[in-house]
Amino acid sequence: MARSQRKQARPTESERDETDEQPADAADGAGRTGSRAEEAAAEAADAAGGRHRGAAARRVGQLIVVGGGEERSADGPILRRVVEAAGGDRARIVVCAGASSEPEGPLEDYRRIFTELGAAEVHTEPLADRRAAEAPELVERVERATAIFFTGGDQLKLVAAIGGTAFGECVRTRLQGDGLVVAGTSAGAAAMSSVMVVGGPNEGTIRRSDVEMAPGLGYWRDTVVDTHFNQRGRVSRLLAIFASNPQVLGIGLDEDTGVHVELGRRFRVVGSGAALVFNGRVTHTNAAEAGREDVLALFDSKIHVLPSGYGFDLDRMRPLRPEEID
Repeated sequence: MARSQRKQARPTESERDETDEQPADAADGAGRTGSRAEEAAAEAADAAGGRHRGAAARRVGQLIVVGGGEERSADGPILRRVVEAAGGDRARIVVCAGASSEPEGPLEDYRRIFTELGAAEVHTEPLADRRAAEAPELVERVERATAIFFTGGDQLKLVAAIGGTAFGECVRTRLQGDGLVVAGTSAGAAAMSSVMVVGGPNEGTIRRSDVEMAPGLGYWRDTVVDTHFNQRGRVSRLLAIFASNPQVLGIGLDEDTGVHVELGRRFRVVGSGAALVFNGRVTHTNAAEAGREDVLALFDSKIHVLPSGYGFDLDRMRPLRPEEID
């Protein structure tokens, strides 16, 4: 934010002389005027300083993006990471099942596990429709929360339920500037990216028809996340996305595997599987000319395979060994 500065004009020699020659009453009035001007300048400086301090205090939140199938127990490293990132025994977590058609079971599981892991408060929300996402009491809970956790299900259902609602905008605002942790698994993870995968076959060659995409929530910009990755053979469909959108970072997450993201800086892998990162300076793709059933060409893409403890530098766009993160 640009910070305006006001310089108090210094009187010239002639102006100082004129002031010295004024009658006493006029000089007193000028002095009072000068005092008021100085007070106004000081108040303005204080206000500018306050704005600057407010900007400095802005805390960008974190994401924990999970490939689905995580261990649902207090021994599981991924859910433990969620609680730790949210504040440990001070964590206040809101579990949202807007992606699920049968939310009761998952909500109870996560409520129990997060409680066992020591979270101070755990609230569960089925989020059945957009009306529920506009409820003032839900927004108040989000404003108090240290973490939001999205369950699995159907990512398109989740985005349709919360996109542009009071709930969705509160989550976005607090993630961007108030240190909120936003975590999600399976569909809840896929929905976080700018462009999300909503369907497509799990096998076959690389064609545009092999993947269906839609706008996501945009919590993790310039990325696309695919989940249950190696278990369901989804390499081809993420390559198809990358061929058509080479500016995005492609993230494929195995089951029981997640990435803990410091937005704009880096992420670290946690869990029992691998995160596959698709990036590179693509030098050629025929995606613009190819038909839906044509095979896509893709030159100079890179795939990094990152197990637990490894990471990725989101600024320099390069993989990180464990010792580079610690």
